[in-house]
Amino acid sequence: GPARGPGGTVRRAEPGPCGPLVLAARPTHDGVACEVWGPAATPADAVEQALAAAVAWTGGHDSAEGFGELVVPHVTLRGLYARLGAPVLSRMPRVGEALGRAVIAQLVQSLEAVRSTAQLAAMVGEPAAAGDLWCWPTAARLGATPAWSLRRCGVSLRGARALHAGAVADHRLEAVVGDWALLDRRLRALPGVGVWTSGETRLALGDPDAVSVGDYHLPSLVGGALDGGPGDGPDGAWTDAGMLALLAPYAGQRGRVIRLVLAGMRAGLVRRPARRAPRAALSRHRYW
Repeated sequence: GPARGPGGTVRRAEPGPCGPLVLAARPTHDGVACEVWGPAATPADAVEQALAAAVAWTGGHDSAEGFGELVVPHVTLRGLYARLGAPVLSRMPRVGEALGRAVIAQLVQSLEAVRSTAQLAAMVGEPAAAGDLWCWPTAARLGATPAWSLRRCGVSLRGARALHAGAVADHRLEAVVGDWALLDRRLRALPGVGVWTSGETRLALGDPDAVSVGDYHLPSLVGGALDGGPGDGPDGAWTDAGMLALLAPYAGQRGRVIRLVLAGMRAGLVRRPARRAPRAALSRHRYW
């Protein structure tokens, strides 16, 4: 995963033809400066590809044109947009990493997902020259890692099947990044990949309309921000159907609207709904 350095610099590692490449981005007075570090023998075309990946990773290829006009009719979204601007969507360099992180996050708390992701990258990925970064494993290395070994990283057997299927289909998925409807169909055709995992994967790849249907918290967060009243469920909670109805006017930018709402909550501009239940304990079956 990415690592932060001095001056707000953020770094991540990617495989290269002559060894791992480190993609670095740091804020400047007029934008973001991207750099690529790696072995001197790395071919120029590989360096250019890595630099383009770094720009996309920092949101340099994202366009929020028309987003302000879209959210103006809603008083809450209009206020958030005026204070925070349009959320910038980054694009993870490889669909395999976006899918892998989403698969690992299925049905577990975010803390456990972060831990499993780091363990998998350290076990199967390649360490970068910087010493504190690991490349997300390539499709070939991930596909060759047996399920019982992935289990040691807290990945369920269902998750292992999804990771292996994604590794086999890696080229077919990479070929359609940007065609979000087709990518959604190809992702959901994989065993163990449903609407939530597809939505999380596509959002990480820059799809502005991606919605993670099936998320435990998201309906109440979106419903509370966009409606403010009781939800559409029999117990007053918000359901996926109610959330999608509220997001319908923003078709094409629903994922960006969700990002704006979440950013508003982090900034204290939108009230976060009360927890529905006590925080669950971390999984006890982690190491089988």
